[in-house]
Amino acid sequence: MARKTLLPRCFHGVSIQAAADMPFSRKITSGSYQMQRLAYPVCALLFAGLFLSMFLNTASPDLSALFQAAHAVSIGQSSTIYALGSDPLKADALYVYPPLWAWLIAPLTQQVSFEAFSKAMFYAHVTMLCASVGLAWKVVRPPHMKFEHFIFVSFALLALSAPVFQALGQNQPQILTLFLVLLAFERYRAGSFAMAGMILAVAAAFKLSPLFLVLIFILERNGRATVAFVATGLSLALMSLALAGWPMHLRFLELIGEIDNVIILSNTNYAPELLLYQMQAFASGAEASSWSMSQTMATPEPFWLSVFMAALMLSALTALILMRPRLIPGTAVPVLLMGFALATALFGPASWGHYFVLPLLLLPTLFHVLPRLTAWRWIISLGLLQSFPAYLIYFEMSEALYVTTLMGVLCFGGLLLALVSSVFRAVRFEPDVPMHFR
Repeated sequence: MARKTLLPRCFHGVSIQAAADMPFSRKITSGSYQMQRLAYPVCALLFAGLFLSMFLNTASPDLSALFQAAHAVSIGQSSTIYALGSDPLKADALYVYPPLWAWLIAPLTQQVSFEAFSKAMFYAHVTMLCASVGLAWKVVRPPHMKFEHFIFVSFALLALSAPVFQALGQNQPQILTLFLVLLAFERYRAGSFAMAGMILAVAAAFKLSPLFLVLIFILERNGRATVAFVATGLSLALMSLALAGWPMHLRFLELIGEIDNVIILSNTNYAPELLLYQMQAFASGAEASSWSMSQTMATPEPFWLSVFMAALMLSALTALILMRPRLIPGTAVPVLLMGFALATALFGPASWGHYFVLPLLLLPTLFHVLPRLTAWRWIISLGLLQSFPAYLIYFEMSEALYVTTLMGVLCFGGLLLALVSSVFRAVRFEPDVPMHFR
């Protein structure tokens, strides 16, 4: 017969409740709540103030390309918006977005100046980055990590990372795309599947890379999100054809093909193909004196490298698809989203540094698939190695070798490899997720 344990009166449930209501306990609870409530707005205001003071009057070359293309449409010179027949990288402002957006923005160019448009978009981009931290929390829902810790880590990564400096320093419209992607998957995690598909389709209509993310809906066997994505995408495509016509879309695809067939030598291009091309050139004793970290140049992509990069891209996508059966429901979405974001950024036509802002925001996803200490090591290491001060050091290390590219490939390629390999080892933790995701 088990011995009955007698507890002193002070440990009875009523006494414990009474102790919790004591002023000291209330003060601790109140302080913790205040920290949780204030962490987000305080960090967001500090981040916004820092970057508004640094980059509000930025030159905004990519945004200028969008505005100039829209202005050309508004004055009846739409045939000039795509630079074909010459080196596209030598254009002062290269418009690389689908024709739809030039036609939609065209009326606005008759009402406001580029300076006003640029400043308004910069405020919007900073706001979107701040909001993206909250959206990333709702998408990732990392186990073993408190909300305020997530906020501090995310804003620290944003404030220090070279990809964010590159994105805001150029007032890069890519920020809108990553915001829409996070919003789409936040809606997906909240159960608004049709809305998620519609938002993702808008993101894919602005930048083509989010097209690959619909594979997550398909792998999740979510018909509502997939159908909404396809229906919205077809509607936007028909609208674009009606406004711009088929010849303009052919020219757009031709421009994308031109960019895909060259290697862009740039200190902000983190493409593995650039690194492999340089290694092959050094190994063969080719002259590299014309390369300069301070310039952006383009060279034709060798056939062997094109085939090899296509094989790497296919291997990465295949590995991500095979990951899905090994993931529990609450873990699958953030892990797959991070994996596809890394793969599309690394193996696209160009791997500009600002494409990696989304993977940086999703770094706490590692808590789902790695031991806690290992995840922290990855986050801290990437935060340091991809910081803007580190980028400046890489820039000064060599004139010929693109060290910034080397570190980008090692960091983000290594992160993708660690993500995939950890899932295949079936090391995973189940987070607290809504019932409909269990």
